[in-house]
Amino acid sequence: MKPSAPSSPGPHTVVRALSHARNALLVQVHAAAGAPDLRFPEAFAHLVAAIEAAFRHEETLMEVAGFPGVREQRRDNALLLNALHHAAPRVEAGELGIGREVLAALPGLLSLHRFCGLRLLALRRSRVPGPLARHAPAPGRRPQYA
Repeated sequence: MKPSAPSSPGPHTVVRALSHARNALLVQVHAAAGAPDLRFPEAFAHLVAAIEAAFRHEETLMEVAGFPGVREQRRDNALLLNALHHAAPRVEAGELGIGREVLAALPGLLSLHRFCGLRLLALRRSRVPGPLARHAPAPGRRPQYA
């Protein structure tokens, strides 16, 4: 018997993995937000590193699964990481307030980011012909109803 080549993960597997990673990040966000002032800069730096790693993992999963819009997701990841990288030196320099403000906004941003990933799944699924595809009107034609 010939061993089969590993197949790419299915879309639902990818979404579950992305959801799990986001939940783990949210736990880290809350832990960093609760860090005392003396430990906050270190907690913030560790969180930024964790988000970088999670985004790399996310992009890899999406690429392997053949999700459309990986480029757009990378752009969104880069924008969020850029904001974190701009705040990190200020937090390290003692401006803890800016870091705490960023952490307060981060759960909402990560949730929005997760929604965008789910949108990509929906796009992928809509491009796969379903059982009714043969009944769909040709592109550019309106459906005719009896």
